[in-house]
Amino acid sequence: MIDCDVHIEIPTEEFLQFVEPAQRDWFRRSALGLPGDLWSHPSGWFRDELDASFGEVACTPEVVAREALDAIGADIGVLNGDLGIYVSLMPSAYRAIAFARAHNDWLREVWFPADARFRGSIVVPAQDPQAAAREIERCADDPRFLQVVLIGGSERPYGDPRYLPILEAAHTCGLPFAVHSGGEGLGLAAPPGGAGMPTFYIEWHTLGSSGSIMAHLVSLVVHGTFDRLPGLRVVLMEGGLAWLPGILWRLDTNWRGLRSEVPWLERLPSEVVREHVRFTTQPLEHTDGRDDLLMAMLEAVGAPDILLYASDYPHWDFDDPKTMLARLPEAWRQAIMHDNAAALYGERLALPA
Repeated sequence: MIDCDVHIEIPTEEFLQFVEPAQRDWFRRSALGLPGDLWSHPSGWFRDELDASFGEVACTPEVVAREALDAIGADIGVLNGDLGIYVSLMPSAYRAIAFARAHNDWLREVWFPADARFRGSIVVPAQDPQAAAREIERCADDPRFLQVVLIGGSERPYGDPRYLPILEAAHTCGLPFAVHSGGEGLGLAAPPGGAGMPTFYIEWHTLGSSGSIMAHLVSLVVHGTFDRLPGLRVVLMEGGLAWLPGILWRLDTNWRGLRSEVPWLERLPSEVVREHVRFTTQPLEHTDGRDDLLMAMLEAVGAPDILLYASDYPHWDFDDPKTMLARLPEAWRQAIMHDNAAALYGERLALPA
C-alpha cells in the first residue's frame, strides 16, 4: 500500500539548523515566517488518539513511522510538510527561498535516513519561479523526492505563464507536479471561493480547499500546459472528488462553444485530464449510503485509473485504509491503494519486485 499524503510537523529548533545562521533569529521570531490560519478547527486539527509525547503531533520520524506506516500497513509514505507547503504564501520571496531550501534539506537529512519507507515532496517558492526551478534541479537527483508540490492557495492559478519555469523544471527532471489544497485566503493567496472571505472553518473546508483545486485544474488544461509539456503528470491533493465529474462535464461543454479562445486545446478537456492528472482520495465525500452513485460518476471520468490512496495523517478527517477499502468497489482496490501510484512514481519508489 502506498499512502500518497502523510503530513509532518516542524520542530522549530531542529528545522532552524538547516537555515543559514544569519537568518535563524528572523525565522524564530516570526513563527518561521509562515502565514497563520484565519479559520481554526473548532475542536482540533489532529486525531485525538495520536501520540503527543514528543510535543507536537507527527514531529519525529519514529512517531510517524509507527502511526502512519506500521499502524495501517503502508509500504511507502509520501511526506508532505503540514506547514512547509505554505512557503509560497510568504510575502518575502527571499525568505521563501531560504525556507524552501531548508525544508528540503531537513527532509533529506533527518527524515529520509530514518526509515526506508519515507519518500517526500520538494517544496518550492512560487514567488520566484526561476528560483523554484533551481531548487527543483538541486533536489531532483535524490530519488527519495517523488514530486514537486505547491499549495492550493495562490496569487494566480498555476496554468498562468508566470509559473511555467516551475512546471518546465518538474517536467525536465521527470517529476510529477502536485498541488495540495490549503492556504486559500492566507498571505499572498486570493480569497477562497468567489464571494469574499468566509466566516467559519466549515465554510473554508467545504469551499476553499476544493475551489482552489478546481481552479488549478481548469487553468492547467486551458493554458495548454500538457501540449507544451506532454510528459508532465499532475497530482491534485486533498480537494475532494465528488465535484470532479461536474466540473469536467462543464468544461467539456464550454470548450465545444468557446474553443476559438484556446485553439491550442485540440482535445476534450476531460480526455486531457484522464491522461495527465491524478487525484488523491482523501477526503472521499460521504454519500449517506449512495456510494454506488459516487463511484459511477467517478468511473465516468476515469476512475479507478485516476485515483491514488491518501490517508491525510494526522488530521482530524484522516481516511483509514480499512474504511476506504470497504467503500471502494473490489475491482478498484489494488489500483487505487498501490498500482496507480507505483506507475506514477516509478523507480523512485524503489519497491521490491
